[in-house]
Amino acid sequence: MSDGTPDRRSRLGAQELARAKREGIARRARRIRRSVAASTLALFVAAFLVVYVQLASGHDPALVANAERRASSKAGSASAKSAAAKRAAAKREAEREKAQEATARAAEEERASTSTEASGGSSASEESSGAGESRGAGESTGSSGESTGSSESSGSESESSGASSLRTSQS
Repeated sequence: MSDGTPDRRSRLGAQELARAKREGIARRARRIRRSVAASTLALFVAAFLVVYVQLASGHDPALVANAERRASSKAGSASAKSAAAKRAAAKREAEREKAQEATARAAEEERASTSTEASGGSSASEESSGAGESRGAGESTGSSGESTGSSESSGSESESSGASSLRTSQS
């Protein structure tokens, strides 16, 4: 009986011990896997619940951000539109003032040309004033026919000075 019984028992004990260790490792692995899955599921449910409650109560962050963007863009476009309107109004006012100045100059030149005709001026002075008007818009000529100065003019001024030169040359 001494021929193999102690070795056999020791072999069976070693195999049982190894099997017990494998089962213990497997139980630990299952427990870890289950705890990781449960904690992941709990975290997901908590996050989903927070988002759901927030949306259900009417506090949607995406809608709030979108509304703020719309409000700021409307305010920005309104201020840009008002600034553009102010610039356009200033430009129209400047053009209106230039047109009034041109009309005043044309009327003054017309009065000057009619006063020289009424006083019996010579045809040479009429020709020199007509030549001064045809030189450029806004240039006026003296009695000697020299240019006395120039100023900035608009299209309406050149039309009115052209009309007065036609009247002068026809009379």
